[in-house]
Amino acid sequence: MPEHPEQDLLVISPHLDDAALSCAGAIWRAPRAAVVTIFAGTPRDTAMQTDWDARSGFASAGAAMLARRAEDVAALKILAAKPMQLDFLDSQYGDTPTADAVAAALEDAVREFAPNTVLLPAGLFHSDHVIAHEAALLVRKRLPELDWRMYEEAHYRRIAGFLQRRLARLIDIGVQATPLPSRPDADAAPVKEAAIACYASQLRALAARLRDGHADAFAPECFWRLEDLPAQGT
Repeated sequence: MPEHPEQDLLVISPHLDDAALSCAGAIWRAPRAAVVTIFAGTPRDTAMQTDWDARSGFASAGAAMLARRAEDVAALKILAAKPMQLDFLDSQYGDTPTADAVAAALEDAVREFAPNTVLLPAGLFHSDHVIAHEAALLVRKRLPELDWRMYEEAHYRRIAGFLQRRLARLIDIGVQATPLPSRPDADAAPVKEAAIACYASQLRALAARLRDGHADAFAPECFWRLEDLPAQGT
């Protein structure tokens, strides 16, 4: 198996943009790739407006999710990846699902796509990312024959101490994370830039909230191989 996911790749994305922001290069290099986005549902009250949606330029949640799903399809078309959008609600809309519920849907998606390699988010900060991470680990237990890897989410990976705590937590539950060698992203940079540009609404909101907007997305992509800790004494 190569040191970077390059064939039959499935990326688990918490939101509509996280996969592209964090690992578009890996997606683009994979001959056959898909992205399953967990929190891509539209709330029943389509007229509600959240602060994030307002920053993104939308007057309602219905308009926001319609546009965001289309943005994701356009971005993944550039990356030659198949989009798979689940209907769980972003935490800003309430009705947060359990990790078990998400895991059941993720397992179905993984079995449908039948990848060799699965990339899951580190779950470093946002509550939706944490649920995505925990749900993916549950699926990993059920499908241990796959090559499971973890990616560091853009922006959140820069928060001091968060990655270290995640690595420690993985050890606590019997999983060791081994960093994979960095790979130059120069060849993928133009494609990644074009894909990320499709998420115009989210870039608008990031520019309003973060001093450097989405600049961290163009730092080298970082991956970890996940394996069960060897039994003591072996």
